[in-house]
Amino acid sequence: MSKPDTKTAMQALITHIQQLIPLNLDEAQMCQGECLGCSKKMLEMLDTEISYWQYSADTPGLKDLKHLEKIATRTHKILKRNHLIE
Repeated sequence: MSKPDTKTAMQALITHIQQLIPLNLDEAQMCQGECLGCSKKMLEMLDTEISYWQYSADTPGLKDLKHLEKIATRTHKILKRNHLIE
């Protein structure tokens, strides 16, 4: 079994992120009660990165994959901490 190229790996990562993290949360839903990290800013940053890689002609490198994974992981932790996901 051969390893996927980075473009295929990026698309797989994006699909996985979209399944785990709700990118379309309403601002009113995110910004109520005590906030332990800004869910809104993290979701905006993650959405921007995903949009860039979905429509970019650039070929991602391993560093780009790791960067997107890191943003997604941090976003997931903050959303979980703020009780927006389980």
